[in-house]
Formats: sequence, C-alpha cells, structure tokens
Amino acid sequence: MDFSEFLVPVSIDLRMENYSRFQIGGKIRFEADEEIDEDSIVLIATNELQQFNHLEEEDFDLDPVRRHLYHLSHSNWYKKIYDLGTIYRGATFEDSCFALHQIIRKIHSKGATLLLCGGTQALHYILYKAIQKDLLRVGSIDIKIDIDAAFEGLNAENHITKMILDEDQRLLEFKSIGSQLPYVAKEEYDILEQLNFEDLRLGKFQEDFKKAEPLIRDLQLLSVDMNVMQYSSFKSSVICTSNGLNEREICKLMNYAGMSSDLKVMHISNFVNASLEDNNLLAEMLWYFIDARNNLKLDTEVDTYRVQSGDEEIVFIHSKLSDRWWIEAHIDGRISRIPCNESDYTDAMNGEIPEKWLNFYKKFY
Repeated sequence: MDFSEFLVPVSIDLRMENYSRFQIGGKIRFEADEEIDEDSIVLIATNELQQFNHLEEEDFDLDPVRRHLYHLSHSNWYKKIYDLGTIYRGATFEDSCFALHQIIRKIHSKGATLLLCGGTQALHYILYKAIQKDLLRVGSIDIKIDIDAAFEGLNAENHITKMILDEDQRLLEFKSIGSQLPYVAKEEYDILEQLNFEDLRLGKFQEDFKKAEPLIRDLQLLSVDMNVMQYSSFKSSVICTSNGLNEREICKLMNYAGMSSDLKVMHISNFVNASLEDNNLLAEMLWYFIDARNNLKLDTEVDTYRVQSGDEEIVFIHSKLSDRWWIEAHIDGRISRIPCNESDYTDAMNGEIPEKWLNFYKKFY
C-alpha cells in the first residue's frame, strides 16, 4: 500500500526519539504495510486550510500533538497503530480533496479505523463520499449544524446539506451533539426534525452527558469540530466562543466514539497551531479514542425486558458486559437494535413511548 505520492512522512526527529516500550512512540508504525487490517488504527494529518482566507499552511503543524501522543502510555493495547504523516497540500482545495479521497478509499477497504486531524470541516463530505456506502450513519460534534443551501460549492457551512441531497449515497441517520442556539438557525433545527435526525444540544448534554453515548454508538463516520470547545478549555479553534464543551467532556465523547465498533472514520477539524496545553488536549483526545477501541466489549450476554405500552409491546435489551441498552424494532421481517439509555427503559415503564423508537419508524413510514 503506497501513499508516497500523497503523504509527507512523519519527521525523522519524532521517529528517532528515545521512547520506552511502554510509550506509544515505542510501538507506533510509520510505514503503510500489508498488515493494515481491521485491527489497525491509522492516524493522518491534513493542513488543508485554503477555505480560511486568513490562514496559511504554516498555521498548522500536528507534530507538537504527535510528540505528546507518542510519550503517552501504550497501556498494553493489542491493535496496531500507524502514523502515516501529513497529506500534501494541493494547488487547489479540489486537489487536496482528491488526495484525501484516494487515501481514505484504500484504508477503508482494509477495514482499518482512520483518524484524520486538521483542516476544514468541509472535508467531512469528502470522507462521506470516500466510504462509498449507501445509508450511512453520520454524526457531528459541533457548535453548529452546517445546513446552509445558500452556497453551491462545498464548504464548512454546508457539508451536511451535501450529504442530505446526495443522490448516490443516502444519509440514513445524522446525529448532532453540542450545538448552541445562538449559532443555529431555527430552520436548521426544523430540517433535522423533519428528517427525524437527532440533536443533543449543549445544555441537554451537560445536564446528563450519558445521553450522548447512544447517539455515537452505531455511527460509521464522526466529525469533531473544535469550535465546539469553550475558549477557557481550548484556545486554538478557528472560532472562539465563551460557552462550549470542556476538556473532560470532549475526552469522554472520544471514549464513547472509541467504544463504537462501527465507527471507522473520525475527523478532528478547525484548529490551528496550538499552545502546549491545547496540543496536550488534542493528544489526550486521540488517546481516549484509541484506548476505548482497544477495550471493546462484546455484547454477547444480554437480558431482555418487555414493556407493554397501550397496544404496543416494546422490547429492551440490556448488555451485562457493557451495561448498554437497546430498543428492538421490526422492519420488513428484520430486527434492528436502536441504541438507548436505561432512562428510556425507565420512561417506558412509566408509560412514556421512547422518542428514539418513534423516530426510527418514522424513517420508514
């Protein structure tokens, strides 16, 4: 698997540092090989910032993040970790997108998990297209929702619109986490409701962060826009806001993302050269994802609970190993499991029909 025409390798200085066998730097691989498979995690950076008129290529450098990540504990992980470098910045935005598309297709075809760091959130749509699968489940951790049909060309404001309107690859589910009312038009929330997509706003998330886990659990593609962070916790985002997620909350979300066995592509975007503290946070976000991915629990031992609600029987599944919950749904003779919280089961016992259950059926009827 040769990516030399698309990627600048990790610097020799970083490779040759004296890492211990307990640190990530002592275990990480820097060359793509035939061992890249479903048990591999591949890190790639991009400095594609051409959509930001006030930023230059030198405004982005992932090496300080890499340095901190490499010095963190390897924690007896069994999955292979690769850092294949940084994508060459093309002469145009379209050139960079072409290179990214080619890389993603090759890595995704091997079943590996890709972590892309840097660049504009517009690349979320390029990742979506590169996966080449119909009925995708997509999520975004973002201060905004990015449904803006006013722009015809792809940009960070309309990448979700591009997915919704794509005629070749249909968007089955979209989950938004962390949005804030001052930054989202009412019409955007209305569109999510009309399409039966889910949104967990910042306030609701901070009331109970566990509500986010079922939204992330069965995603296949996740975008993390660092503009979602509050300024006091992360000062290197493209847009700085007073309110937002803090350090512990974003790391918990990365833990949830790593626990999702279906999630194969994650993109962390919209940040520039960072301070020491911000570089460390970005590295720790990657660590929490990788750690969770190495500690996946098989939900083979489950309990089944049946709740009668009017004329409907609602079936809940509870995993003894991971303590996660699902609701069963039947479509055309097939059984689907909808991720949920224990609180959904409790609400059903009190006579409330779970909203997740209703929204699932609305997609088909």
